[in-house]
Amino acid sequence: MDDDVAVAATTGVAQVFDLHALKAFAADRRVRKMLFKTDQLWSEIACYEPGQSTVMHTHPREEEAIFVLEGTANMSIDGREVVVPAGSIVKFPRNVLHDVRNLGPERCVIMFVKVNPRILRGPADG
Repeated sequence: MDDDVAVAATTGVAQVFDLHALKAFAADRRVRKMLFKTDQLWSEIACYEPGQSTVMHTHPREEEAIFVLEGTANMSIDGREVVVPAGSIVKFPRNVLHDVRNLGPERCVIMFVKVNPRILRGPADG
């Protein structure tokens, strides 16, 4: 994974992440930063320069929610093209083929949240 781990301010039992301060970009690839990965939740931000993308993929066990924080994300979700502007969230079920692309002239920043797949293991998974 091409990610860094983000640093959060701790306030009592809560962690506060300054997403704007965590943004980072690279000319040759998208930049991912792990926000947290606990026993239950997993979240990262991903920063895309124009023309950058993720490969088409699925998450066999987890539902996913993607928040577009900045710019516009173009996504193929289950074969349908979706244009998602900043300030929007996309939620889709597990095992759905999807990608994220920045086709626009501006940078794009997303944050995703998923259930940690470790807690989704059934008895047959060991």
